Amino acid sequence: MDRLMALGLQASRRNFLVGAGRFAGAAAAVRLMPGAAFAAETSGTYCPPPSAWTDLAKAVKGGAVLRPEDPFFADICRPNNLRYGATLPAGIARCGTPEDVQACIKWVKELAMPFAVRSGGHNYAGFSTTPGLLIDMTLMAGAEPVAGSDGLVRVLGGTLNSYVYKQMERLGRTITHGRCDSVGAAGFLLGGGIGFNMRKFGMASDLLRATELVTADGSHVKADAATESALYWACRGGAGGNFGINTSFTLETRPAEPVTVFNLVWTKDLPKVLKLLLTELAAAPDEFGSKINVTIPSWQERCADVPLKLSILGQLHKSNKTLKEIFKSTWELIDKDQSQVKENVPYWTAQDFLVETTFPYYYQEKSSYMKAADIGDEAIAAMFDWAAKMPATSMPVAFKFFQVGGAINRVGPTETAYVHRGYDWLFSVEANWWRPTDSVLLIEQALEWQQRFYDDVNRRTKAQGAFQNFPDPSLADWQRAYYGENLARLAQVKKAVDPAMLFTFAQAIRPA
Repeated sequence: MDRLMALGLQASRRNFLVGAGRFAGAAAAVRLMPGAAFAAETSGTYCPPPSAWTDLAKAVKGGAVLRPEDPFFADICRPNNLRYGATLPAGIARCGTPEDVQACIKWVKELAMPFAVRSGGHNYAGFSTTPGLLIDMTLMAGAEPVAGSDGLVRVLGGTLNSYVYKQMERLGRTITHGRCDSVGAAGFLLGGGIGFNMRKFGMASDLLRATELVTADGSHVKADAATESALYWACRGGAGGNFGINTSFTLETRPAEPVTVFNLVWTKDLPKVLKLLLTELAAAPDEFGSKINVTIPSWQERCADVPLKLSILGQLHKSNKTLKEIFKSTWELIDKDQSQVKENVPYWTAQDFLVETTFPYYYQEKSSYMKAADIGDEAIAAMFDWAAKMPATSMPVAFKFFQVGGAINRVGPTETAYVHRGYDWLFSVEANWWRPTDSVLLIEQALEWQQRFYDDVNRRTKAQGAFQNFPDPSLADWQRAYYGENLARLAQVKKAVDPAMLFTFAQAIRPA
């Protein structure tokens, strides 16, 4: 969801072009091995006959069913996180209608076939990959205003963020949205959804007014505050893949008004500046949204003596405070040669300045929530000590602070399934690498460094929880970290709609 700021736009463009050639070769190799990954994963113990695939193809009337020998199969099934790219599906059902989704559910139940659901493929922990049937929702795309409503927009379940943004621009509306245009709107919304508007409008899931989904029994149901209200509550932060396959979302939108956008850089006294930012910006008005990056250079950059860099990206809606007033004591310390401020820019033009264009590579992200009052000088010093110890890989990494608070904290932790209320910052630390240029040993060292950094900083700052839209396969007690006091109620909803755990993955909610 939020990778590019750790790399820089120019470096990312360069890496993308290099990577494109590698992916082309990898795709060609995959096509020479139809079904090889599925056979390896299943040890040859289960393989549906050709007639079963024919039956599925006939049932998926609004789309198509692809097998490994089909053109572009490898391109469609490749996830954004290449850690999970070796797990290829036995087939891909490209669904165009809710009826196609129902047909897939019926088919996987009859054949006891493992499956996963995907739109954007950006699941950090690879939960949208499978050796069985990949239910691809990307053909089910669209975003249209709801007739007769005041600003409601209906988004189909396979829509990517880029489509949502274009339609919102046409309508002169906006929501809480992210910066990565290739992320699937479904996964983004179901796990909460963060963005620079969240302090003004709330989490993206706070704007969800209804959703439709296919449940484990094959029903296509609508859930809102009046109908299937428990399921509606669970879909507002309970994370994707737990309760069914969502085929549409109805969202409350807001007028898209001009904003000021900025990318500010500091190159000196970084610990002092970071402490001031984390302390002073916590009191910023709700109209202000920001994300702080401390970028640690790659080994190539270290050879060229590239230093750590502290930057902040964000936007300011119309406010009674100026940026200079909001930044207070850090304003005069900005490196003005490397910084940009664009004032009073039309909203969607401003988002072009903030947008993130991602490409597939290898990564793991760990997250937690912090209160500004708990981030002391000792914790800040530890962060920079750990940054200096990073066993550099071929890609830069960053530790980051997404600014929360504002409208998010005016919703109670149990009012929706998104429980993480009452904090000032969503903290995360990355580990990134680019095979085959990084050795297995170096990757293991980088992941160990990430875990120790995370544990130490969490202890020093009393950080809690973890963001369910940044799923972390190495996270201990992920149930409590993602869902906190809402876990028991989510388990009850799971029991009501999917008691047999048809929808399952390594971090799936279990029935009560």
